[in-house]
Amino acid sequence: MSLNVERLWKRAGIIVGLIGLAGIVWTASIWYQYQRLLPRHPDPVAGRVFPLNVHGIVVYETRDERNWLDEIQYSSMAIFAASALMAAIHQKKYGRPATPPKLGPPQT
Repeated sequence: MSLNVERLWKRAGIIVGLIGLAGIVWTASIWYQYQRLLPRHPDPVAGRVFPLNVHGIVVYETRDERNWLDEIQYSSMAIFAASALMAAIHQKKYGRPATPPKLGPPQT
């Protein structure tokens, strides 16, 4: 029974980590898409007054675009951090002993 719970915990942690990592990659993809498509000068009429610096190139986005990018980025980081916490708990509960057995002839 304990082995099944351990496997389930480990698989869930890996899946959560992959979801968080995918969100971080998605955020980077959106940054580069914004860098390619958004204007390089503010446009107050269109609401593009929020600067976004993408590796030295500043583009201007709307409040909704900024909020959407921030939501994806921060939630992805939180999900990835949750997977790290799950890994730490898994290591603490099911991990190997702190001192591994020594190999070789016994010392006298």
